[in-house]
Amino acid sequence: MSYSKEVNRYVFPLVATNLVQVLIGQISLHFAVNNSNAALSGISVIQNFLFAFGGILGAFSLSFNIRGAKAFYNKEYQRFKNLLKSSLLIDIGIGLSFILFCLGLSRPFLKVFYGFDGQLLELSTTYFKIMSPYILLTLLIFLFSNLLKIEKKTKPIFWIGTLSSVLDVLLNYYLVPLLGIRGAAISSILSLLVIVLGYFIFVKSLVFQALQEASTSKLELIRFGIPLSIQEILENVLFIMAFDAFMGRQGLRILSIYAVVSQLFAIVRTPAFMYAGSIAIFLPEARKKEDEKALIATIFRNSYAVIFIFACLVTVFSNPFAHFLSDEVIDNVLPFTLYTVVVMGATPLYESSKMLLQSNDDEQWVLKITSIVNILSILILLVLQLMGKQTYQSLYGIYGLSLIVLSILFIKRNSEKRVSSRKMTM
Repeated sequence: MSYSKEVNRYVFPLVATNLVQVLIGQISLHFAVNNSNAALSGISVIQNFLFAFGGILGAFSLSFNIRGAKAFYNKEYQRFKNLLKSSLLIDIGIGLSFILFCLGLSRPFLKVFYGFDGQLLELSTTYFKIMSPYILLTLLIFLFSNLLKIEKKTKPIFWIGTLSSVLDVLLNYYLVPLLGIRGAAISSILSLLVIVLGYFIFVKSLVFQALQEASTSKLELIRFGIPLSIQEILENVLFIMAFDAFMGRQGLRILSIYAVVSQLFAIVRTPAFMYAGSIAIFLPEARKKEDEKALIATIFRNSYAVIFIFACLVTVFSNPFAHFLSDEVIDNVLPFTLYTVVVMGATPLYESSKMLLQSNDDEQWVLKITSIVNILSILILLVLQLMGKQTYQSLYGIYGLSLIVLSILFIKRNSEKRVSSRKMTM
């Protein structure tokens, strides 16, 4: 069976949603930074941290996506509702805890971990506190969008995402001149709230039905989500938090370049996440038809095709984009952008092969291998930092190399499991 059309029909609205949100988000960022390198650097670093932390905690939403999709396609509807209610309660608990952390510890955290001081510290602390509901809203977005994805209703995700992004631009346009960086944070939170409410309109019947069921799956989701969460911690400690900490010590010039390139690379890698996420949705059906290999090959091929187009476009237009964000970014960022998209070329293989193993309940092995590779990568970066040899190129070079190593190991593991499964059925 050819999955190309079916997978693309599912993925394209998600890719379009994220692309529109990222592109419109850059317009919002243009208004938010107001031609200030300090504001650009502070907002970018905090956004990266929130994205990383959201990914870590979002692993519990992924556990619902995997478990919930299996229950839904196996017509175990009572179990599906149980999982949904349990996931909702977990998300609310995590989100409220993060709000308390941001309100109480944002300033010392930014000062100690990122080394911020002066105007950069003041701006960043203000932005961070107002962004405190980010994790709660993001987890609810993950959960509600997973419900839409399980039902293969991805078009509402596109339209709601586009509406919220346009709203974000308009709010930034009016609020930033009045409130400065506080206006940028308020705009982001209100836009996320619109997405939550928009998704809820489409899934409210499922949510209300689930609330009437007993919640007995919290421990199951937590146990399944912990290895996924720990893996996200390892990935994001290296590639977002520690990565940003090392990058932050390269000086404001390099940090400004990184702020631009990281926004561009967010566009390039979007299809990798969307295609990888489709595995959890289509795998139960493909497994019944003994067509898993064809599904994965389609996802690999289509993911790389779309990413290649995105990479060419963002590289060509990287300098105009940098000048659009801030007039103070005067460096030629094209070589940095080209280098980044090349060394990060294993991203689609890594994301898809990882998701396949996790969907096949092999998350413990993924965690073990990821731990080893990422710890070694952190040590290499630390040695380079202590030797004074750390550069933009070395940071992304180690990042990309770790993805290549993990991709090879994941693909090999998937092949071994497929061979083992065939032998057991013979």
